[in-house]
Amino acid sequence: MKRQGIRFTGIVQGVGFRPLIAVIARELHLVGFVYNDDAGVYTEVQGKEEAVDFFVEQVQTRKGPLARIDSVTVTDLSLGEEALFVIAPSPAGKQPATFIGADTAPCEACRQELHDPMNRRYHYSFINCTHCGPRYTIVETVPYDRQFTSMKEFPFCKACETEYKTETNRRYHAEPNACPVCGPQYSLYEVVNGELQALTGSDIPIDPLTLGRDYVMSGHIVAFKGVGGYHLVCDATNEAAVWRLRERKQRPHKPLAVMVDSLATARQIAHITPEEAALLQTPARPIVLLPQRPEAKVAWSAVAPHNHYIGIMLPYAPVHEVWLPPGGVWVMTSGNRSGEPVIYEDVEAKAKLKSVADYFLVHNRRIVASVDDSVVEVVKGETLPIRRSRGYVPTSFNVRLPKQGATTVLAMGGDLKNAFAMNRGEAVLMGPHIGDLANEAMNESLIHTIERYKDLFGLRPEAVVGDYHPQYFASQYGKTYSETHGIPFLPVQHHHAHVAAVMAEYGLQEEPVLGICFDGTGYGLDGTIWGGEFLFCQGATMQRLAHIHGASLPGGEAAVKEPWRQALWYIRDTYGDTLPSWLEPWLNGLPENWQLLDQMMTHGMPMVQASSAGRLFDAVGSLLGLGNVHTFDGQIAMSLEQLAYGERGKIKEFTFDGEVLDFKPLVQDIIGHLGDGISKRVLAASFHRTLAYGITETMEYLCSLYKIKQVVLCGGVFQNRRLIEEMMSINHDQVMLLPRQVPPNDGGLALGQLWLGQQRL
Repeated sequence: MKRQGIRFTGIVQGVGFRPLIAVIARELHLVGFVYNDDAGVYTEVQGKEEAVDFFVEQVQTRKGPLARIDSVTVTDLSLGEEALFVIAPSPAGKQPATFIGADTAPCEACRQELHDPMNRRYHYSFINCTHCGPRYTIVETVPYDRQFTSMKEFPFCKACETEYKTETNRRYHAEPNACPVCGPQYSLYEVVNGELQALTGSDIPIDPLTLGRDYVMSGHIVAFKGVGGYHLVCDATNEAAVWRLRERKQRPHKPLAVMVDSLATARQIAHITPEEAALLQTPARPIVLLPQRPEAKVAWSAVAPHNHYIGIMLPYAPVHEVWLPPGGVWVMTSGNRSGEPVIYEDVEAKAKLKSVADYFLVHNRRIVASVDDSVVEVVKGETLPIRRSRGYVPTSFNVRLPKQGATTVLAMGGDLKNAFAMNRGEAVLMGPHIGDLANEAMNESLIHTIERYKDLFGLRPEAVVGDYHPQYFASQYGKTYSETHGIPFLPVQHHHAHVAAVMAEYGLQEEPVLGICFDGTGYGLDGTIWGGEFLFCQGATMQRLAHIHGASLPGGEAAVKEPWRQALWYIRDTYGDTLPSWLEPWLNGLPENWQLLDQMMTHGMPMVQASSAGRLFDAVGSLLGLGNVHTFDGQIAMSLEQLAYGERGKIKEFTFDGEVLDFKPLVQDIIGHLGDGISKRVLAASFHRTLAYGITETMEYLCSLYKIKQVVLCGGVFQNRRLIEEMMSINHDQVMLLPRQVPPNDGGLALGQLWLGQQRL
């Protein structure tokens, strides 16, 4: 006979782990107990030696789809006197030290029940079990027990309580378990003279989902409370409704994501590869960027202006499957005004969205934490994250850290597309997508979410890492936090952190890499603005080997928001004092104050220099008539990629002197062709193709000179699939690595900061 105490860590709570252990223990005729606690799951098993030895292997083999075992610690114990194996209650009172899974779409078993007219949960919007459903958005603290979730406000009916307490039922300790008798419900409200009036509810026997569906299909806008916050919903085939939503939401140009009822409908409106189809159907249900079918009956010009791609997601909550009509294509965009956090609290939603929505479709389960939708794309058959949030957070992932890397670090990320990171040992917990820290509401959202992570996972940072830029709010708050708590603050250069994020993913600690980091702007170590960098990185060290040419930013930060300023600088740099007459149409499209800026430039006004690939994209886009002012980050660069869609283009002139990759001849060539009738689509394609060849030639030279085998591509510019695919088609010698766990944009910055901070401590 033998007895062992076994500790399982990882995602082992709320995923059917304890009942699985009980089933296996009883099959093997073992006695003992199992319970959840603050560190994960603990069990003691006793029985014949061969059965005890076989136990852990069986648990690892048969664990549920949402469970993840990070470690198993086994201790031999003296024999006890139990006669049974039992699932024991969780002990109280310790600091939490376990993980929680992400919210996931309904499993197949729940979907079958949802659509079965004979099932008691037929069309119930909150169906779930231990294999699916909400986690992060409803939990207040750990252990992950119902009493610590927002479901505590819904007492069980007898049938649900029986399921919850029956160890052989797949809803055994499914904490969100509920049914139409005892669980959350939806209600529908109409906005009348700025106030909400109930159309349905417990005393009005009308189905709110059916009525809400009718309103969407008749051209109205509905504020819809979902899993992690509010969405604004309208019919994507109704052009007038989409433009009305844009006007009210103050989002004039940025593409809107759509939800479709099924993969079959998705195939009717977009071209979908097998890899993309699989990604759409994963439990995370992200938004996947897909090539449109122009002939589809979707208001493309309103949903995704000047874009050949569309962001599509499949239903990720039971309510979506019940609500969307067959063949439905609905805009489902975040419920907020542009530039503000996703709204998830009812009082705030009613105050801020009543001027946007015609109706409110809301449920009465409290959302504890908001999460925005995740966005991904597939490049050359591989997944490239664009925004990592719902379905992925707070699921941790492991990276190799230095041997002394048990220090818990808080990495602040950047001010654009902010997502922070913390760690417990080698397990990294990325925060959800916060967004751009451009106002007080976004700043407060970041601070609140950091505190939530600390409390939820029992994390106490021992150091803070932030961006080298002194004016970033994230860095300023990180420094204040470090001073308040008496812990070190470590600044990390922006582009070094981008490269390090990919190095961390692939465990590249010893071998050198060439980091090609192309993005908008980052504070350089020499006092200039960087953004088109070739960096030699090894361990925690970085050396700038080369960069693209420098170009002035007339007006500094204003030139980032108004790319016509740098475009005008390129024109003056090309032609000097005398401008050709065929540039007059472009000049006439500039804001009224352009001549004042032009005069100041010609008289030697001081200007910041930037070796920025993102600004290069913006300037060329402005020259090609794609816009003079950004209404959202990356707008003109995105439009430039779309303008090149379907065109081959030509390789234009560029130079490389061993240190500076100069694309000014390319820009001058494009300016020179603006007056001779060459298609702007061809010019855009030539721009992408020339960039790809210039970057690749520079990469090959530097890799040969410094004996580097592996190349990291990172920074927001490497969301551009046209550029990536062009480079991959001409590269034959180097291993080119793109991030897979975190975005190449600033949403992945915190991982690199954390990884570098661990090595420097």
